Formats: sequence, structure tokens, C-alpha cells
Amino acid sequence: MRKTGRNPSRFSLLRDIVTTVAIVFLLALVVLRIGDGSVDVAGRGRAADGDTLTLDGRRIRLKGLDAPEYAQTCRRGGESWNCGAAARARLAELMRVREIVCRTHGHDRYGRLLARCAVGGEDLGARMVREGMAVSYGDYTQEEALAQAERRGLWGGSFDRPQDWRRRNDRPPEEPHDGAAGLVGWLGALLRS
Repeated sequence: MRKTGRNPSRFSLLRDIVTTVAIVFLLALVVLRIGDGSVDVAGRGRAADGDTLTLDGRRIRLKGLDAPEYAQTCRRGGESWNCGAAARARLAELMRVREIVCRTHGHDRYGRLLARCAVGGEDLGARMVREGMAVSYGDYTQEEALAQAERRGLWGGSFDRPQDWRRRNDRPPEEPHDGAAGLVGWLGALLRS
């Protein structure tokens, strides 16, 4: 009795392997051509809140930290204070000094660029967290520990972490700041490792 189903021949198996390798190779070339997507943006900026700024017409979310929302209040010395407005004011003050240079690392869910920004060579995110005007959100854990030990900024009283405040006030959550999305991000990370 003759079988009607096809058995893959060695030729078709070899063809499938070569096709798969070629596709992976082409994807790797695309990822290498795209790189990590990092772009330097420089100029004078304006603070939108304690962790977001506008620079060269682009909205930029500082990567690795989370500042109180503009409408958020905190408690210090038994009194309520507008810690969200204070965080924005401090970021604006830090940016007022010199040109800002940002190295972008992808986009967040709102289309803002995720970036590490510096003024005069000093990392703005590290400074905001070290002064207690923002909390660590994946990075800056040492700066947060120092601010907490010295009871600086937010740590000088009581506050809700911005993520918790957003949840309680029906605001959308802030997504993790990985900056890589989908297959291209995964392949880029794989090829760079």
C-alpha cells in the first residue's frame, strides 16, 4: 500500500533551514542599521512636571525615576504641601542654568521620548532623586537611599509614591522604562549583548 502523505526530503529540510537563517540574518541587519534608536537632543528646555520636559519641540520623559504628579500633595511637619508643583519648579530651576543634553532610549506609551538628560554634565534624574524631589523607578536606587537617609524632599515627611497616587486618583499608570518594544527591541538587545 502506498502512502499519500509527503515525507520531507533532505532538500526541502535544507531549504527551510537556509530560509530561516536568511530571515534571521536580514532581521539582524535591520536591527544593526537601526541601532539602539538612541538620539542626542540638545538645547534649552521647559519643565512640564518633575519628570517630563519639552526640548527642541519634543516631549521627553526622564528615564528611571518617577516624580509626584503636578496636582499631588504631600505632608511635611503636619502641613500639606504641593510636592508635585515643587518637583516641577526644581526641575525647571536645574534646567535654567545651561543647555540640556538628552540621550534618548525609545518611547513610552504616550509617545514621549524616554531619555537620560544632563545639564553641565550632571544627570538631571540622579539630581532630582538625590534631592528627594522624585523616587527611583528602576534606576537611581543609591540616590534614593541617600535622600531617604538624609530626609530630603519627599522623604522629609509622608507621601504616596507617584505610582500609588495615580492608581488612587484614577490616573493611568506609568509603564516600566525599558524603551524597547517588540521583536526589534528584543533582537537589538540580543545582538548588543
